[in-house]
Amino acid sequence: MGIGNLREYLEEAYKTIIGIPDRKTRGGGGGDTGDAVKLRDGWADIEIVARIKESYFKIAKKKQIAVAIKILQLLGLANIDFKTIDLDVKFTRNKNDNLQTKAQSFSTLHGTKTLDPADALEMCDMTTDVVEVIDRGKKYWDNVAEQNLQLQKRTQEVLQTENNNTNNSNKAKENSGYKSTTYNNNANKISEKHNKKEEKWY
Repeated sequence: MGIGNLREYLEEAYKTIIGIPDRKTRGGGGGDTGDAVKLRDGWADIEIVARIKESYFKIAKKKQIAVAIKILQLLGLANIDFKTIDLDVKFTRNKNDNLQTKAQSFSTLHGTKTLDPADALEMCDMTTDVVEVIDRGKKYWDNVAEQNLQLQKRTQEVLQTENNNTNNSNKAKENSGYKSTTYNNNANKISEKHNKKEEKWY
């Protein structure tokens, strides 16, 4: 019995150190959901372990790139004035878990108007490449604003053209009515003179 307890203790200890989540079902029920379950069963710890491991991978990758650049320089195949300190290594990982809560948190932080969108996005842990996501979003919304502006200009031009056509049509109708009235008045005067002549003849 003591050996079994020791085995379970060691198993729990190495899971805690390595950051392995506990997949065992909790006995006796319970109303924990969402972040409470992640914190209780160690799902949040694995994210911390992944971040720590990423730092070691980045150091190794930068050393590898520095060696490759040095070899190319010695062989005369490349003249690169580049330092690995200027290089940033990024690992793409899935950050879509609990996305609704993260989106709400980002909306709240951004709504305070005190944080940069990149900082708010990084705090919410929605992506591993914050700068690239922000740049793509900025380009997209700039293009949308430009398209909307062009559409608005075209709409104004069409409306202006229709107004001009309507005004020209109304002026043409007014001019046509004036000439017709003048012609009718002249015709009436001619007919009156003709009637007077006929009366004198009799």
